[in-house]
Order: sequence, then structure tokens, then C-alpha cells
Amino acid sequence: MERRGLILGLVTLAVVVSLFLGADPEHAQKIAQMRREIAFTGESRETVLLLLAIGLGGFIAYLTLRRR
Repeated sequence: MERRGLILGLVTLAVVVSLFLGADPEHAQKIAQMRREIAFTGESRETVLLLLAIGLGGFIAYLTLRRR
């Protein structure tokens, strides 16, 4: 199986599972509660976004310099 087909299959599986779990109100409520509990808030959110921006900028710089 080629890589594109595998990725498409995994995305399809994720969508089907999320639709199945989202249809059940009890599961949907548990998932919503879990997302609220693990969400970054305040200063931690800013720190994570800063680290992601630095990491992404470093990766872009690496790719740019690597081509030469």
C-alpha cells in the first residue's frame, strides 16, 4: 500500500471514531471535560506558543541553510 493510501485510511478511521464517540452524549461530555482539563492557560500558553514559534523558525532556517 502506498503512503498516501495509508494516511487517507488513518484520517478516515479518526473521523469515523470521532463521529461515533461524538454521537454519544456521555462520551462527548467526557471528551469535552478532558479537553478543558488539559488546555494550556495564561502564561503557560504563551510559553508554549513561544517555544513552538522558535522551533518552527529554527526548522525553517535549517531547511533554508541546508539547501545551499
